[in-house]
Amino acid sequence: MNSHRITGIIRHYTRKARDQIYNAGLAIFKAAGVEQHLDDIGACVDELIKNAVKANYKHLLVVEALQRQFRLQYKDKTEAQVQEYIKDILKDKIQFDTLASIVLKKENIAQKVREVLNQEGAFLVIKNKAVSENRSLTNDDLQAIKKLKLFVELQQKLKQYDIRIILKIELRDNYIYIEITNTAPILSHDLQRIYSKREEYRKYKEEGREYEFFINNIDTSDSGFGLGYAKIDSYLYNLGIDPDKAVTVISINNTTAMLSIPVESLKNR
Repeated sequence: MNSHRITGIIRHYTRKARDQIYNAGLAIFKAAGVEQHLDDIGACVDELIKNAVKANYKHLLVVEALQRQFRLQYKDKTEAQVQEYIKDILKDKIQFDTLASIVLKKENIAQKVREVLNQEGAFLVIKNKAVSENRSLTNDDLQAIKKLKLFVELQQKLKQYDIRIILKIELRDNYIYIEITNTAPILSHDLQRIYSKREEYRKYKEEGREYEFFINNIDTSDSGFGLGYAKIDSYLYNLGIDPDKAVTVISINNTTAMLSIPVESLKNR
């Protein structure tokens, strides 16, 4: 089986971006002879990208909160010194996680994550409408976007800190490998939540109570992580693929989630 690979950067997860990802995936899935399963695997990719978007926003909000705390505590420091302080903290994951846990308690970061995701949703409605009508953004569109203050502010910060989402899809050695990398690290607490939610889902499934798990976890008001990965596990189980072998999450200086999909397993469905 010949190797095929695509790589791309996701700036905004618009309908156009989704279509481009779908078409790129379709080419690889066709080459593997398993295009009939693209929708199910595509749903997994959708969850991974949404998690990456959320993680990047949360990371920025925590960094902004740490900057505010530092400025209040050390009022004589210059802006350059504040930025240097943040850089030093980001180099030490244990220290960053420790300080982040304090900030998360002091400031309602979860509420701000929900707010920016809602504002991003409003932005995507405007952007998708313009694309569907084959036109540029109007002045009214631009004014509406300008009102999405937290979203606009964090978009500028994403550029400033060069925080991106990178997608790679590769067909190699009878496997389809899909990588989603967000160039900001996920908090250790959120990584542990992913593991615990996956384990919780597994227990519910073994007991034949899969539906009950999703009903019990329908409230995502804490903007936590993990539920999306449980959904991914559900899709993979239905395809006869062991999620423990197929899903890998690594977080050091950045966060990479990888799906390793055995082509033969898809062909046997």
